[in-house]
Order: sequence, then structure tokens, then C-alpha cells
Amino acid sequence: MLVVDQKSLTPAVASPVRPALEGVVAYKAGMTLAEAARRAGRTDLSKLASNENLLGCSPKVADAVKAALASPEIYPHPFCETLPASIGLRLATHAGRIVVTPGSEALIDYLFRAVLHPGDSILLSAPTFPAYGIFGACAEASFIDVPRLESFDLDVEAFKLEAAKGPKLMVLCTPNNPTGNAMSGVDMAEILAVTPRSTVVFVDEAYREYHAAFDTLALLKAWGGTWVSGRTFSKAYGLAGLRVGYGICSSVVLVGYLDRIRPPFNVAAISQAAALAAWDDQEHLCRTVALTIAERGRVEAGLDAMAVQRTRSSANFVFLRSPAGAEATAMRLLQDGLIVRPTHVPGGWVRITIGRPADNDRLIAALPAALAL
Repeated sequence: MLVVDQKSLTPAVASPVRPALEGVVAYKAGMTLAEAARRAGRTDLSKLASNENLLGCSPKVADAVKAALASPEIYPHPFCETLPASIGLRLATHAGRIVVTPGSEALIDYLFRAVLHPGDSILLSAPTFPAYGIFGACAEASFIDVPRLESFDLDVEAFKLEAAKGPKLMVLCTPNNPTGNAMSGVDMAEILAVTPRSTVVFVDEAYREYHAAFDTLALLKAWGGTWVSGRTFSKAYGLAGLRVGYGICSSVVLVGYLDRIRPPFNVAAISQAAALAAWDDQEHLCRTVALTIAERGRVEAGLDAMAVQRTRSSANFVFLRSPAGAEATAMRLLQDGLIVRPTHVPGGWVRITIGRPADNDRLIAALPAALAL
């Protein structure tokens, strides 16, 4: 039997890390299939916790990955040259203004480190994606939080008042994670109109494919300051396991600064190849997005029939309130083979990914018992 000397687990000297990290809580990912199988004692699971595209990626991805695996001894292209060119062509954007990263979280990290000094302010609206809080705290920034309305929509007028004061960094997440609420183009234009050009604007559009209602890039370009639109291949494109995100930036100069922070060869060759194949198969993307939106409507209709309080989601998930409490509901659904994401939002709010039709059938059938007090 291994015996551990508890004294050896206590540092003999003061911690060498920066004090700012003491208050940072690491991001907690959704429950994995392996953990769920252990806890539920079953393997017939529907993973509805992490907003993955369970319909799968383009069938063209497999061949692209296989071809990329032919030379695993060779470093990948350090700047993902082919992918930015393809993205830029479709978005009518110079390839030099596009930076590719291992997931959009890395883009957030690079941008925050590039522009924030200790004490700089970040304007956001909670509840929202936890990565902003994590990377902002690591940069020793301060936060200006404009709480969302009861519906979880952005309080545009209150947000405009703070934006007009010129925070160093402003974050707009649309559709918002974990609530699913989307901004309108009018709302974004009004916020940008009062925002000084000294503010750096980050628009998180990880779920854009499910709500491409207006041209974000046109609004940002018309505003004229420093900005980044963050997007990802992890959601609608179905490549969460390969970690590819990208940012469209206001200038080639800004990309150059992000490249100074971005580690070389940070996106694997197979990930670059997979993303390019997925990007080129727009027919598959449109088909899976349409099916997800249709299934979201079916799940929402089921929730409404049960009189369940929910948000107006524009993403690939629903956000609902459970009278039984978030954790209790998640644990009950796990017994039924459904992995969902309880949140810390007060009131018992649960986030549930829209899965395949069979997954959603299971969810609708299991929810009444799981929501009951």
C-alpha cells in the first residue's frame, strides 16, 4: 500500500505563483461519458452537457484527417496558412486579419493577455461564459458587470451607460452562453455607437451559425475601433475534439501582436485539415444547423407543454429553470442516462444541449420526473 507523507504535500516555502491566481477557480468542464458511466452504472448515455454537435462533422473530415496523418513527424504550418485564406475568401476579409487558435478559449486568453494591464476594466454581462472571468482575473483586471434582465436578455440601456465610460475591454457574447439569448443588430449598433474607440471590443460568436441574423463584422468595421470577433469549429462544425477556433480582427497589426503570444505550431496538422474540410462542406453545415434548430423547437414545445420556465435560446441548447434545483435535476436525469449541465445561476437553472432526435425524445420523456420537487 502506498503511504503518503502529508507533510510533503504542504509547500515548505511561500507559493511562487502570482497572488492574482489564488482567487481564480479553474474552468469546470461538463461531465465526461466515462465519469457518467461510472456514476450512473450504465453506458447507454446521451451527452447533453457540453453543446457539442451530436449530429457529427462533415463526412469529408475523415479523409482529410487520414491524409494529414501521413506525415506525423512534420510540424504543422505555424500560421494555419490555408485555413485563414479559405475563411477570408468566404467572409470577404483579408486572410492576414484572421488568427487561428486551438479553440476559441485560446483566442480569449491571447487577446486578454495582449491588451490588459493590471487594474484595467472589463465590461461584461453575467451570467455569461466563465472564461472571461478566468482570463481576466489572471490578467489582474477589474470587472464591470451589468446584470442581465429577468429574461436573461442583455440590459442594453444599462450596458450603454457603462460602455460610454470607456472600459479597456468590452465583451459581447451572442448568442450568450449559458443562457442562449441573442442580441439584435440594432442593440449592438447602439452599444457600439456610444463606445469610445479606445475600448477594445470582443464579440464572442461561438454559436453564430445558429443565429446569423446580422452582419457583425460590418457593424464592427463601421464603428472603427479595435475589435475581434471570436468563432469556433467546436459547435456547429462538430470538431470539438480537435480544438480549432478563429478570430477575425480589426487589423493585421492586431493579429501580429496576438501571434507574439500564440505558441508556434499550436494547431495540430490534423486539426487544420479537419477544419478546412468542414469549412468547405457548407451543405453539411446548413443541414445539421437546420435540424438542430428544428429539434430545439420541438424540445421547447415540450418544455412549454410542461409549463417549464425557459429562456428564448438562439443557440444549440436550452436553458431552463428546475423547481427541484439544478444539481438534483441533473442527478435524476443521469439515472435516466442523460448528461446535462447544472449551472450556478441562482434559481435552479440547467443548460441542456440539443442532441439527436432520439436523445431529445429521451429528454422530453424524462424531464417531468426530474423537474418535480
